[in-house]
Amino acid sequence: MRKNRGFSLVEVLVASVVFSLTMLGLFSVFASGSKHIVHIRERMTGSQLGKLFLDPLQDYVRYDTWDKPGNELILGSRGGITQTINNRNFSEVHSVAAIPGTDLRRVITTVTWSESSP
Repeated sequence: MRKNRGFSLVEVLVASVVFSLTMLGLFSVFASGSKHIVHIRERMTGSQLGKLFLDPLQDYVRYDTWDKPGNELILGSRGGITQTINNRNFSEVHSVAAIPGTDLRRVITTVTWSESSP
């Protein structure tokens, strides 16, 4: 009686298919994870730039100069600074609105950038 040593062609093909499917699944997980990390990094950069864009506005916080030309806290919306980081352009727009019933003003800063293409 002869002992079979080794694998048959069918067993090798089945093992190859299972291995390929496993590797394809792992590759797709790593690829989507990499895209997610890039997206989160861009969001963190945008939030840090939002703070950077708001810092100069603190110099304009004086009630007696709010409505004078040159004060960035005049009511309305205006574009601010554009910053390039890692070949991405981050643009800032801030809008200033009066809070009804008070002498206060609300500043909303929006930072935009273009997402990387997949």
